[in-house]
Amino acid sequence: MNRLVIAAIVAACSTAVTAQDGTQKGAEIMAQVRQALGGDKLAQLKTLSLEGPFAREMGQRQVKGTMVLTMQLPAHMHRSEDTEMMGGVSIERTSVLAGTTAWEDMQNRGGMGGGMQIVMRTGPPGQELNAEQIEQARLRRFQNEFNRYLLAFTGGANLQPTFVAVAEAPEGKADVVEVKNDAGQAVRLFVDQQTHMPLMLQYMEVRPRINMMGGPGGPGGPGGGRRGPGGPDGPPPPPPPGGGAPAAGAPADGQRPNPEEVRRRMESMPPPAPSQMTLYLADFKKVDGIMLPHRLTQAADGKPVEEWTLEKVKVNPSVKTDLFEKK
Repeated sequence: MNRLVIAAIVAACSTAVTAQDGTQKGAEIMAQVRQALGGDKLAQLKTLSLEGPFAREMGQRQVKGTMVLTMQLPAHMHRSEDTEMMGGVSIERTSVLAGTTAWEDMQNRGGMGGGMQIVMRTGPPGQELNAEQIEQARLRRFQNEFNRYLLAFTGGANLQPTFVAVAEAPEGKADVVEVKNDAGQAVRLFVDQQTHMPLMLQYMEVRPRINMMGGPGGPGGPGGGRRGPGGPDGPPPPPPPGGGAPAAGAPADGQRPNPEEVRRRMESMPPPAPSQMTLYLADFKKVDGIMLPHRLTQAADGKPVEEWTLEKVKVNPSVKTDLFEKK
């Protein structure tokens, strides 16, 4: 089925159903999805490990690396990315959801010295979040990500889907079901009516604006310019999954501003507008009786920004007890 055609017409399609009918039909569709993905084998899934290379667009550049995702049902996730940069530099980012808590960490290796600093901007201008608000925002972000993986890999076990529409394309039709979180944010899953296999997910997401300073050669790196998308020199920072919005431009004289100046400049800007994100699921293969996608392609506002190819997939692997503990 042509995923681009489906993505283009879904906004225009609708089906008149009552809330009760939508809930009942949504549950029926997701039951069919879980049966198609593995049935009884899927019901026995407790842990899942996925590993493979990714390529991610960042402005006019592309970064590559390896991503490892470990999921432990019902509410644990460990995602690590090792991103290759220019000049033999690599950056490792770890993101963890552990039930009702979440944490993240980033380490750099291979010469990223000189006081490297990364500034991210997502909130309203002038708003300073306290430590508790930052923790809660991180927890919500990771819970939303975990739930998207649940839909993609397990047919949304324990989620409450609602049927909303039928999307049509020359190749066939897709049922569209929707899952909302406590804040009312929705994720839509497209399901092939013939095979009952998931095709793609759609959701809205604010992609952080990122600015990176410092790098090889000391503060500011060679030439002393700002590091980041559109910067005059040096590699871009590794963006979050799906990339990130361009950062503020470099100073006209090419000199490296101090960190407080960069932070003030970014905080004075309006937050990035939400983007329409689409996650395409393809190349399904059976692993220990469960059908799993081995290629995931992400697009932002219709433009491809990331592709992750799974090379190592393990169903119900043993997981170290301290994997989700904050290091």
